[in-house]
Amino acid sequence: MSNAIIIGTGKIGIDLYIKLKKQKIFNEVLILNNNKKSVGALFCKKKKFLYSDKGINAVKKNIDNTHVIFDCTSATSNSVIVKSLSKYLDKIYYINLTPSKFGEYVVPYFSNLKIPKRINLITCGGQTTIPIVLYFKKLLKKKLKYVELISSISAKSAGPATRNNINEYITNTESAIYKLTGLKKSKVIININPSVPPVNMMNSIFFELDRNLSSSKYFELKKILKDINKKIKFYIPGYNAILFKSFEKKILRVTVRVVGQGDYLPQYSGNLDIITSSAVYLAKLIKKKNEKEK
Repeated sequence: MSNAIIIGTGKIGIDLYIKLKKQKIFNEVLILNNNKKSVGALFCKKKKFLYSDKGINAVKKNIDNTHVIFDCTSATSNSVIVKSLSKYLDKIYYINLTPSKFGEYVVPYFSNLKIPKRINLITCGGQTTIPIVLYFKKLLKKKLKYVELISSISAKSAGPATRNNINEYITNTESAIYKLTGLKKSKVIININPSVPPVNMMNSIFFELDRNLSSSKYFELKKILKDINKKIKFYIPGYNAILFKSFEKKILRVTVRVVGQGDYLPQYSGNLDIITSSAVYLAKLIKKKNEKEK
């Protein structure tokens, strides 16, 4: 497979670079930004990554030999980058790791689906919960009235882009839940936890039903969740979802905890590891797709 470009030298960009190099999916991976004095840029140079500080100009210069671009910037920057690269985007895969709404929503869990050229990886909350919401909705059908997702992440794993994009995180996750599951009523909340030592990333999903859940349905849901765990662990190894009984019989709660792989980010930064792991898995699927088409 040819080359890849990572735009952004923040926590997500650097973690993704390390993961891609370990997997040897591409011949070369170029990581770039437009600030050679940033913390991320200095780290890239220290570790002798293939790095450029020429920003979009470097992307355009290398576009002919590039098969996939990964956008690891912010929702605001994404709109500027996409506008600048618009004439190139039909020829390459563009994987959006920001919470902007650019691209088609993709959860790699559903890997049998067609992979679009313009991919939106939603958010860490969307990646971890949408398969659960979809399959619970299929079983519960009209019994399911409402879903609430509460994402809790460590303050240390929330960089400037995450903090500046909280509104985008909420709206993009809610939009993707509706688009990919058909559930009309959902709410997304994010908590940034300043505790020391840092907490592991955790999502809590609350399902409100219009009637009590039978024991047989409960055990069917547990089986569904077991299957989801097994499949997602294939590309997000630290993923673990658990279904809890509630004192309120019309409420179900699933908690999802993700422990990061520790490539660049600390293990408690599972929220970021979700996105980079999903992007790497998609890159593998794209490579397989191209090999079949040759």
